[in-house]
Amino acid sequence: MSPDLQPGTGTRRRTALLNAAMVVVSILISYAACELVFFRVVLPVLPMKFRVYLPDRADFFLQASKSRYLPRDYIALVGDSYAQGMGDWLLSQNGRSSQPFHSADIIHELSGRDVVTLGRAAAGSAEAMVLRITRIFGDAYCYLFPTIEEPKRFFIYFYEGNDIDDNYKLLEHRIRPRDSDVRASIDRFLDETYGAAVRWRCHGEFGDTIWQVIRFHVKFGLNPNLVVKAGPVAPINRIMIDGTATNAQAFNVPSSALNEHQIDLGIVVYERALAWFRRRFPGIPATVVYIPSPATVYRYAGVQVVSEDIYVPIVSDQEIGHMRLVSGRKFPVSSIYAGSHAMCERIRAVSLDQGTGFIDARPALRKEASIRAVHGPRDWNHLNEAGYRVLGKLVAEHLDDRPSDSCSERF
Repeated sequence: MSPDLQPGTGTRRRTALLNAAMVVVSILISYAACELVFFRVVLPVLPMKFRVYLPDRADFFLQASKSRYLPRDYIALVGDSYAQGMGDWLLSQNGRSSQPFHSADIIHELSGRDVVTLGRAAAGSAEAMVLRITRIFGDAYCYLFPTIEEPKRFFIYFYEGNDIDDNYKLLEHRIRPRDSDVRASIDRFLDETYGAAVRWRCHGEFGDTIWQVIRFHVKFGLNPNLVVKAGPVAPINRIMIDGTATNAQAFNVPSSALNEHQIDLGIVVYERALAWFRRRFPGIPATVVYIPSPATVYRYAGVQVVSEDIYVPIVSDQEIGHMRLVSGRKFPVSSIYAGSHAMCERIRAVSLDQGTGFIDARPALRKEASIRAVHGPRDWNHLNEAGYRVLGKLVAEHLDDRPSDSCSERF
């Protein structure tokens, strides 16, 4: 008789399967209990320094620029690291986000309104206006969190420095349009991928938090405050501050790696993402805030600007779509200013066409930068306290209107 058919073999198999099933069920029940306790009981009293570990939806609740855990009648900021508040103000507090450190805090301080940022570093237009929005507002059924009401107003931070570059990279590496109708390809991707709510994501929040804890501890050590470590700055550019030439680091230069056709495609991604966003919130006022790159804010002691490391698309037939790193490129100052104005005009036109307001933050930041640096001295590619105070004040002045600034050519 075959060993597989000996008496008792079937019973042992059933017992083993039953034990395995009980283990799986026990793990699932334990996980469900842990996630419920963590997000419903622990999260409301969790110190804000632990925000670095939290996924998108949980991070919504743990912000200091509001008067209550669950904000009411609030202003929402959308965008990348500028909306998130990266820069020297945060660095000066060793990453402690419980203290004021960016424009959301200034808007809250000046207006008394609750302000929540939905921004995340390295987010292009589609990530900021579609993916992040879907992850925060698209799973209202999730029992782990209280229901989030929609904001009373959105301010969408468009960052001149790299949003178009990020959009083009998304188009080349993720969307990859195969026909001549690029807009239709982008719309399909936004609807079916970035804008599609995934029901199981609710139960991935706790696992994502555990992963973030492990990742940050491996990368930064055991202190959750040390999210960013910055060292001394090598003086590469010479900017004029209050009539004196001052050392500055290499700057982020807007879309310096892209040709005109690639910039056009990046703007199309912005347009389609903004169109998706407006359909998602048709009755909520929104204003686009045009934030300049550091390279276009200052006057210079010389006639060239040295850029930070940039990724340049490779256009050979063998390596189409790949990127290579180029360090320390130099650009004429005049071309940087001209490129900034041209980009502002195009983003303004698209924004107004989609029914949003528009604020050009360049004049206010340039005025402040003429008397003091609004970036650095460690992180020269994000605003410092002086810069974020200017930006926050500018936004706070337009909480109840619909601005349509022209793009100023005056420096």
